[in-house]
Amino acid sequence: KTIIQGGIIMKDIIFCTRSNNDLIKALKHSGYKPKISKNPEDAINNADYDSSIIFLADGYPTATFELSKSIIDKIKSKKIKAYVEYPLSINDIKTEEPKTIKYERAIIQNDFFSSNPAKNSICYINGCWYRYSDMITDTSISLAKAAGYDSLAYDMPKKSIPVLGYLNGNEDILICTTSLSDFIKGRYSPYLRWIGIWEGILKHLGLNIELSWQSDIEFMHESDAHITKKGYISAFKKNCIWSYNNILTKMDDSYFAIEGYQSDITYDGRQFLRLSNRGDCNLETAMQFGLYASYTNNPEYEKIAKNMATNIFTLPSFANTDPSSSMYGLTNWYANGKAFYGDDNARVMLSSLILRNTLGFKDLDEYILKCVFGNLRTTGKLGFRRMRLDDGRFKDMIWKDYYNEDFIHLAPHYQSYLWAVYLWVYKMTGIEELYIKALKAIEITMDAFPNELIWTNSLTAEIARMILPLCILYEVTNKEEHKKWLEKAVYGILEYQQPCGAIRDGFKDVSKGRYPPPKTNEDYGTTEASLIQNNSDPATDLMYTANWAFIGLHEASLILEDKKINTACTLLADFLTKIQIKSTKQPYLDGAWMRGFDYSKWEYYSSAADIGWGATCVESGWSNAWIASILYLRANKKPVFTGSFENELSDKAKRIYKEMITDQL
Repeated sequence: KTIIQGGIIMKDIIFCTRSNNDLIKALKHSGYKPKISKNPEDAINNADYDSSIIFLADGYPTATFELSKSIIDKIKSKKIKAYVEYPLSINDIKTEEPKTIKYERAIIQNDFFSSNPAKNSICYINGCWYRYSDMITDTSISLAKAAGYDSLAYDMPKKSIPVLGYLNGNEDILICTTSLSDFIKGRYSPYLRWIGIWEGILKHLGLNIELSWQSDIEFMHESDAHITKKGYISAFKKNCIWSYNNILTKMDDSYFAIEGYQSDITYDGRQFLRLSNRGDCNLETAMQFGLYASYTNNPEYEKIAKNMATNIFTLPSFANTDPSSSMYGLTNWYANGKAFYGDDNARVMLSSLILRNTLGFKDLDEYILKCVFGNLRTTGKLGFRRMRLDDGRFKDMIWKDYYNEDFIHLAPHYQSYLWAVYLWVYKMTGIEELYIKALKAIEITMDAFPNELIWTNSLTAEIARMILPLCILYEVTNKEEHKKWLEKAVYGILEYQQPCGAIRDGFKDVSKGRYPPPKTNEDYGTTEASLIQNNSDPATDLMYTANWAFIGLHEASLILEDKKINTACTLLADFLTKIQIKSTKQPYLDGAWMRGFDYSKWEYYSSAADIGWGATCVESGWSNAWIASILYLRANKKPVFTGSFENELSDKAKRIYKEMITDQL
């Protein structure tokens, strides 16, 4: 029989489930009152002829419901349409033992859902467990490891796992080998496609309804909200509190910052800690706490900030304090990890300089300068540095070999923030070599800018990273040529800015990419990669692109008299403020920013080809500390590049420069 409830046309449907199932929540949210039966036998016995029953997997990932031969016979005899989720057995044959996925995603296989979602569309079933059965035919959804952003980039992989289909060709009985009904709790994405999936299943069963629900992960502001200075400060405060509650750790009397949260999401919506203890994340978080201490006048935050910074520069697990080592003065990539990335060291020093000038914290001046000159003496004659050096890896090379080589590496990701540091410290000390090497490298890079740059995850990210050193160069020299370089970089990034403020990730020549999108389905999830598959994909990267663009645009907006640049930076600041996470269901994310945001769908979503670093990973330093800190600086119209030009620091620099470089040449 056909029933009309509140304008919704439907067959009589019984939902065999608990009242707190996600599908039940969504139906109620959409104005529909479902008829619930907790007992499968009662549901079948009470079902009318030509009605529908939905059996949902309430104990998932534990399977309990057995779709026995007798139940199937009753369903057929009453001409019932049924949807059966994650059965323990089918037709008295046990389904396979549960297995979970790693890089597989849900792929729409046919036109069952019409155009939403369309055939070959991609969706995420987070933390998916499935029980395989060979009795499923006419598969509508499969699990497969496949390249692509929104849809398959290549042909459907031959190896796939059926998720949704008919029982041995019987269109009246839909079988699902996993749980599709945990879409709220499991944070399945993207939102609109999961609406389409469930509307399609319900329509097949006789219920025509427009679904909606409240996600467990929301945002601080609506997409069309008007953001003010107070909004920036509020976002800054909330993220500082998030860092304090979720990122800060203490061992003995030492404070540290963990790296953040992994991108993997479990079946119940959880994300696990990424416990790496990295030098850059520590200093970036210390910088954030230093700014927060300045804002609140809270001595506790000041103590934490100073302690964290001191640990990275003084503890043997992070600092190379051996004057005989070619890596003397450098800071480790992570605790006891004797690898020295120039860009990681650069962010340690940038954060330290901001912290120093915010709190007047000069205790680390000598350590900062040793780190500066440790990097300078492993930088070649043309101002470029090997992207990574390891103690013991280059056994036959010493720092002089790096110092004297004619090395060029047109990759701002690894190089440009060292130039920013060199120019900053040159302004504070007058050491000419810092200026000479930075200028030479920038000049070579700008001759190749942007099309010849070697990009890491996207060309946009490389352009973004050039803006800050060009800002500092122009502030140091005030030369028209350097202003034009800066404007070229700024307007280069603005080409990718969207009306909402987001900076779209993009690349031109894929052959220039160190970590391009996967070239085959087999490549997906095997190495670092872009968040996008094609230039048109609507994603912004808050770990590799938008965060660095924000730093640069903020600085440029203060030194260039250009309303367009100021407006662009405000747009980006507003966008970042809007998409800050708000969540009571996953409170460890409340106040944070994730990595990949789809500004078209208005949710955190992207390809997850970058091994272990999908859209939902949370990086404490690179993303959260910098975004929050620049929002604070923007609210107060304060620049990143500030400095003290005291003789005390200049004298220290000249002494250390002499000890580490000129005396040993």
